[in-house]
Amino acid sequence: MKERVIQLLGLRRDKILQDAKIAKSKFYELDDFDNKKKRIFTDEIEEITLLAILNEDTINIASHKDNEVNYSEVYFVYVELKKVNSVVGIIEAMQKNIPNPVVLIFGWHDKICVATARKRLSLNEKGKQVIESEQITGWLSLVESTQLEKEYLGGLNIANFSFLNLYDFYQEFSLYVYQSILLSFVSEFHFYKSLVIEDIKPNIDRYLAKQAEVKRLREEESATINFGDRIAIHQRLIQAEKEEGESKELIKKMFEKNLDNGK
Repeated sequence: MKERVIQLLGLRRDKILQDAKIAKSKFYELDDFDNKKKRIFTDEIEEITLLAILNEDTINIASHKDNEVNYSEVYFVYVELKKVNSVVGIIEAMQKNIPNPVVLIFGWHDKICVATARKRLSLNEKGKQVIESEQITGWLSLVESTQLEKEYLGGLNIANFSFLNLYDFYQEFSLYVYQSILLSFVSEFHFYKSLVIEDIKPNIDRYLAKQAEVKRLREEESATINFGDRIAIHQRLIQAEKEEGESKELIKKMFEKNLDNGK
């Protein structure tokens, strides 16, 4: 799986490939790593590998550093999983404790999940970076992919993103990861580089919240015995499904508008 990820992302080029193991114990030594986190890493992670480092010495991309951000290096880290019970928690722990901007790629059986986190310099602690927002794809099969998923996976090659500087590269890559949500809406994938995550996030968050509400109400309806209670829940479910559909159509129109404008 690891070799397939290297090929998929186009990491076997220039001097960027590292393919160096990272001991899980490196995380255990951190101050905020309690016994619960240690148990999750022990039980659910098979192996952690530093796949690649992008910096001015390894690839022809300029670094970018100012008073707000430090993008001198970008790491690509591969995590082979035994289980997928706590992926979100693992992502949060790794992004918080790896100071550099990092692309995390999780492998489980024939599937991968990609996660990024846009970071800025802390205003309170000199030299420390803090997370502004996280972006995570769903699980994507490398074996039984739909045509739409194949199109999306093919776009993960690093050559498809800005080489102006490492900041622009990482922002574009993160936007691509975030736009994986479109796989639920469209029949043909397009990458909308001009969109800003903060501009589209409220609508997508609203849709995901309605989607979760519909799922919860369906489960609640199935578990309810009293006929009157079932009717009341069903009415709320109909309304939630309507609002979910409206949110989905709003997002589709938003992206179709950008496609029509050539963005």
